[in-house]
Amino acid sequence: MIALEPFVDPDRSLAALLDRLLPELAPGASVLIKPDWNTRHSPKPAEITTRGFLRALLSWLQARGIRSVCLAHSSLLTPPDVPYTSFMNLLELADCMELLEDFPHLRLVDLEVEPMKLRGGFLVPQALFEQDLVINCVRLKTHSGTQIAVGTKGLMGLLPDSEALRMHRDGLGPLLGQLGACLAPDLTLVEADIGMEGEGPHHGDAVSCGYYLGGSDLLELDATAAWLMGMEPAHVEHIAALALVLERKLPKAPSHWGEHRRNFAQPTGMLQPTRAARVFPGDSCSTCHVAAESLLDFVKEQPTEVRAIARLAKALLVDGVDLYMGHQPAGARPDPKRPCVALGDCAQDFAKTHALPHVGGCPVRRDQVQPALVRAMSKSGRES
Repeated sequence: MIALEPFVDPDRSLAALLDRLLPELAPGASVLIKPDWNTRHSPKPAEITTRGFLRALLSWLQARGIRSVCLAHSSLLTPPDVPYTSFMNLLELADCMELLEDFPHLRLVDLEVEPMKLRGGFLVPQALFEQDLVINCVRLKTHSGTQIAVGTKGLMGLLPDSEALRMHRDGLGPLLGQLGACLAPDLTLVEADIGMEGEGPHHGDAVSCGYYLGGSDLLELDATAAWLMGMEPAHVEHIAALALVLERKLPKAPSHWGEHRRNFAQPTGMLQPTRAARVFPGDSCSTCHVAAESLLDFVKEQPTEVRAIARLAKALLVDGVDLYMGHQPAGARPDPKRPCVALGDCAQDFAKTHALPHVGGCPVRRDQVQPALVRAMSKSGRES
């Protein structure tokens, strides 16, 4: 079952949606809520689950006598030479600390340190199987590596670092299909008063949508979300993979929801963190993203090797440099006129094919990227 509720405000809209989706929720049930928290900085609009949405959800559960509620999330994938982003850091970034005071029965569960069990080929936290109801809260977003980041992609926030890294290395599309089949939540709630289009899930632009979406059928929900975003669900690899694993046909979206459909701008496959630097993320994980995006800070932090730092700053701000990460699309070619570096183990084959300097590692270290870029500048003959 799926349902859509036009957005008025978080309390009224979410209550109306939940009344339809959970009419028989028993007062003594235990509930685990996984929010969509995946940023290390001040969140952009539509990037993460908001405090207002979580407050509305917790209030609805409290009004129905639910006293056993866990707020659960894994830590973020983090390179070994940058500050660790813990579950508590995510809670603070989402501005949700006050929820602990307003809902005294709320318990925090850091899934990164929970006991694990093997299920469907994935190591997953034991805590997920100790609840009567698991609710996956997500935003409506595009994604540079998976086209959309809604219900199935949101499940990666339940996994430990090692599993998330493995999925990126081995191919997100098929593995997300398997993950959705073995770890489908009881309910997925999509916060879509506004969504994110373009270079999601972190660098996109806000787009007005005006509804909340929810459902107990993960495949139906993701297929409908893709359709509402103007995409053909069969062309989204992990949705097609999920249908294949479940041996089901792709569900059709309710035709009467057509008024809510709009064409989201698609990811271009390129980010531009500075005026002259370009990043081609492919399907890379956040460890490579952090290494690439922190280069300017790295330049500012290093007082030594002045000549090398000057070269790097010039490349990032004036001359131009390209960084390739993850598995690149078929037909991708580096620009022969620009210095190029490949980051991370996933980009190793691309680096070999095109004879690019390569910084290996999974996770990649940020402090290895700067020397590689300097060498690339030297190789291109642009040392000054």
